[in-house]
Amino acid sequence: MPVDLDLEGADFGQTQCHVLVVEDDPDCLAEYRELAERLGYPCLTATDGEMALRMISEDRRIGLVIIDIRMPGMDGLTLLDELSERFMPTRPLVAIVVTGQSSIERAVQAMRSSAADYLEKPISFDGLSQALRRAASKWAQLAAQFRLLAVTEGREKTVVSSNHDQPSMEDLQGFANALVKAGQSRSKFFDPQILSGPAWSILMDLTAAGLKGEKVPTSSACVSAEVPFSTALRHLNQMVTAGLVKREVDPTDKRRTLLSLEPDALVLMTKYLALSWKSLAPKNT
Repeated sequence: MPVDLDLEGADFGQTQCHVLVVEDDPDCLAEYRELAERLGYPCLTATDGEMALRMISEDRRIGLVIIDIRMPGMDGLTLLDELSERFMPTRPLVAIVVTGQSSIERAVQAMRSSAADYLEKPISFDGLSQALRRAASKWAQLAAQFRLLAVTEGREKTVVSSNHDQPSMEDLQGFANALVKAGQSRSKFFDPQILSGPAWSILMDLTAAGLKGEKVPTSSACVSAEVPFSTALRHLNQMVTAGLVKREVDPTDKRRTLLSLEPDALVLMTKYLALSWKSLAPKNT
């Protein structure tokens, strides 16, 4: 089902989001804000859920939300449900839940309500630093996905408005030139020495998976290169060394490894795809 993006006023190209701390205790509120700002995150504050919803609705720079579970009026889990229903489907938004009374039940409930992380009070500098780093990485991936969705929606509108049922010779010539330019534009984003044929195929496969929030088994990624497995693996190792791809053990099967693009690489691939899409889009008549 297509995502109904509210593109008016959206800025999916921003490279850093703002943090919103939602906490009714003024001492904790000031402490969390100070910690976030020491870590280099622009930070805003809200003292209750209703205020937080208004701020998020009005300020699209907010991408990370730190929520205290126990608050008067609208509690943190209710706020989290509101964010999940009203905002997360149409914009990159990541929530971190904080509680002074931890329990397995509360943690499970928070994760079911789309919380990305769960912290216990008192929060240490290192604990918040790690949580914000993980959340910012997830936000970057979501932002990349929404950027591509925004471009896709614009592309679909262009196709619908086009009167070309059959391409003319001029259309084909322009299309051929656009394909050449799309290939040449790779060097604007990546080192061409690293991304030769097989490596590029693997990168595209991992990009397609990354835009869906999925990871790819090493064997499947190597098959996508359509070269001998040893050759594909050599190119894959080069991309890992170059910081484009990361490996991790499959938590459900320790015998295999899963691959995904590093967040920065996914952002660059999204920009490349958007640029290529724009250059290949048919012109209106």
